[in-house]
Amino acid sequence: MRILIAHNRYQQRGGEDTVVANEIRMLEENGHQVDYLGVDNESVHGVKGKVLAAGRAFYSVASARSVEERIDKFRPDIVHIHNFLVTLSPSVFYAANNKRIPVVLTLHNYRLQCANAQLFRDGHPCEECIDRHSFLPGVQYACYRGSRIGSAIVGGSIALHTALGTWRKRVDRYITLTAFAAKKMASYRIPSDRIRIKPNFARDLGQGTGGGGFALFAGRLAPEKGIDTLIEADIKGLLPMPVQLVGDGPMREMIQKAATQKESRLYPLGTKTYSEVQELMRKATVLVFPSIWYEGFPMVFAEAFAAGLPILSSRIGGLSEIVEEGISGRLFRPGDPAALGKAMKLFVEGSEELKNMRRAARKRFESQYGAERNYAMLMDIYRELVPTK
Repeated sequence: MRILIAHNRYQQRGGEDTVVANEIRMLEENGHQVDYLGVDNESVHGVKGKVLAAGRAFYSVASARSVEERIDKFRPDIVHIHNFLVTLSPSVFYAANNKRIPVVLTLHNYRLQCANAQLFRDGHPCEECIDRHSFLPGVQYACYRGSRIGSAIVGGSIALHTALGTWRKRVDRYITLTAFAAKKMASYRIPSDRIRIKPNFARDLGQGTGGGGFALFAGRLAPEKGIDTLIEADIKGLLPMPVQLVGDGPMREMIQKAATQKESRLYPLGTKTYSEVQELMRKATVLVFPSIWYEGFPMVFAEAFAAGLPILSSRIGGLSEIVEEGISGRLFRPGDPAALGKAMKLFVEGSEELKNMRRAARKRFESQYGAERNYAMLMDIYRELVPTK
């Protein structure tokens, strides 16, 4: 099969960019021909750049032309789009339709429903735009990068294409990462019968044995990740084991300051290479994930399970679909430091329960989140649209 993959890269590389790269590699390793159209938003600087970006958010003639040219040259069976804002724009769906090529769109976040793509505001989940079927609350609260103008552009673009029928008529299949996300998407703008669920996956870099005697946090040091919950649990002396934190973000200095306090059990390690993080996962007792927003599918979950590392996660959004309570990990009430500390006490090195969790985590990876299983799921979706390939 010939697949054209289009992706609007983020200015700061994140998990979504990694997912795209992993899927391309997976397809090529299975004998498919892949053409990659990657663009970025580097031109979105200064007044002129932002004005041009505002127009492109609604429709980009240049991007439509670029996609049509790539289709004419590569002759794909499928066009698979990941992020399309702002440089690619919704014009890419029209370009593929004009060439009569089926379109798949992976919904890595909630951008089609929410200006900031997270359904999260002021420290808690927010679904006001969904409930009101309007992008105006996002403008009111300046949800897109703290800008009402930016929020109006992003929200207005999505709303305009809702009215034009773009999401109903121009996308043949949507991929969500969890059943929770599928339900949210189907509640507003997206036809439920076109949604398919396919999680992210990880490479198998080997199972660990634990024994490190520490919990591991690996991710962005940001409020929505529940960093405040970790800090508060530490201040109150509720953490039963050291917590090593890998990553960077706006709360880095706050974490560093908290770690200097007497008897703190927080150990910020800064950024690490991918291989270094994998080695930490193989040694850790548990992956701690105190997020307070509706995550997509965190890559660290699949990576942790590959290492046989159980997960201690907040019970929110689709996370409880991934972590099986008492089997491959534990779940606790989001934003509750006491619940976090209590649940962490259950992960005792050497206990039979922990050994069983490690085995279950690895088994979950092998059955659900490895490359082989993920490839089969993706091909099932493609074959719905190109059945003879």
